[in-house]
Amino acid sequence: ALRVPHHRQSQPPDAIYLSSLHDAGLAGQFNSDANAVAHGKLVCRQLDGGGPQQGPPEDKIAVDAFCPRFSQGFHIFETATVTGTFVLTGGSNPEISSIASDGTSCHGVEGYSDIDPTTQVIVRNGTGVVLNTTVLGDGHGDERTCTFSFTFPVTEGQDRYVVSVSHRGDFVYTYSQLASQGVHIRLGN
Repeated sequence: ALRVPHHRQSQPPDAIYLSSLHDAGLAGQFNSDANAVAHGKLVCRQLDGGGPQQGPPEDKIAVDAFCPRFSQGFHIFETATVTGTFVLTGGSNPEISSIASDGTSCHGVEGYSDIDPTTQVIVRNGTGVVLNTTVLGDGHGDERTCTFSFTFPVTEGQDRYVVSVSHRGDFVYTYSQLASQGVHIRLGN
């Protein structure tokens, strides 16, 4: 889909790359044109060194401009919107439930007071770099079950994706698991 128009082919690769980045709306990912060009050339050096032929869309644009011999087999990382649910269960006795509810909205109390609409959901890669953060959002349900629904974007290319909600442990997924099944976490008694 990212074909270089004929009128550009006489231009130097740097100019083709930068104008293609701008056209695709991806130039804002770099601090400067020089930074973008340096990244683009680094992508080609890594491919020359036997690196995997894959990356985000801006890397494909770099390959087309600076090392088109790798264009054919280059795989652009996909991004998926992941849907998550976090279910807090309060047990069978509403009198001693760990959920407070007004009949429609709900949140955790007592030992689960860290579970509410502002609770952070953090997505990291296998080395601990934060890829994304969101919040649980509004809880719906009653004193027995309180369900929070949230979404976040995830881009393939990491060996694993570690999702954590508050301090309630780490849940590890692959990209395909996140993209196809989403995140479903249950907590409570």
